[in-house]
Amino acid sequence: DVDGITVDLIENALKNAREEMDALVSRTALSPGIREQGDCFPMIANKDGKMVVGQFGSFIHGFTEAYDEEIEEGDVILTNDPYMCNAAVSHLPDWMVLKPVFREGRHIAWSAMFGHMSDNGGMVPGSIPIKAETVFQEGIQIPPTKLYKKGVLQHEILELILRNVRTPQWNRFDLNALIASCRTAAKRCVELAERFGDDVFNSTMDIILERNLIAMTHIIKMIVPESPRVFEDYICDDGMGMGPYKLKCTMWREGDKAFFDFDGTDPQAKSSINFYLNEELFKMFFGSFTINMIDPQIVFNDGFYELVEVRVPEGSILKPKYPAAL
Repeated sequence: DVDGITVDLIENALKNAREEMDALVSRTALSPGIREQGDCFPMIANKDGKMVVGQFGSFIHGFTEAYDEEIEEGDVILTNDPYMCNAAVSHLPDWMVLKPVFREGRHIAWSAMFGHMSDNGGMVPGSIPIKAETVFQEGIQIPPTKLYKKGVLQHEILELILRNVRTPQWNRFDLNALIASCRTAAKRCVELAERFGDDVFNSTMDIILERNLIAMTHIIKMIVPESPRVFEDYICDDGMGMGPYKLKCTMWREGDKAFFDFDGTDPQAKSSINFYLNEELFKMFFGSFTINMIDPQIVFNDGFYELVEVRVPEGSILKPKYPAAL
């Protein structure tokens, strides 16, 4: 049991830490895409990988399912490969940094940030080639890799990665900014755990997630009908003269649970118009929209994910098979 005042103190401290992550990146990144446009997304999650505060929804679930190495104190993990992390990121220019947060040898949380790099190699500058027919044409693929192992930078790995991009200086500074933001969030989590105790800190994270679950239960009952609703839209052209491509989704509710079924969406394309849609990411889209529409005061996090089921057909434009271009 945690009293309400303590919950509010920890909740607001975590929200402030998330804002601090954004501020740090905007002041230390080098590329205008991250520094000015803000194409980066912070997150603080509990030890199970559920986002407690953040912007883009938790990608840690998809990452941990695909990563079987031991997680150790001081590790900083880097990846940009959608096919190796269950679409935790959706295309190669997005570099994702994850840091497990430890206190006195105990894993208490995660911090994470991903940012869109200015270049990732590949067949065109900027690394978003519309004429790509395979992911190999889109640049360097980084499987989940320990960039820092037990706190020690793996220099050779970093230099190998930066050798394969056109903007190594920008990417180096941007990557350092992402890592620094994760370390800052980790420091704040440790400070909270030291102040209130590990168990209170972890329990409060669960309570914050439960608050979101309760709120979203009411919202889903309010806005999602039990009878199916079908929506279709089209991507007119993929830049290579092919198209249109159909996107189809059917939505309905069973009890407290909302369903989104993308059956009927067109098969994957030969071109890079494919978008590998992570089911957890779609839940984030749904939750973020409904919370901001109904009650923006609700803390947005992953607490409600069990209330949503997303079905995306394999081999479709929204779940292409490797090595389709993305």
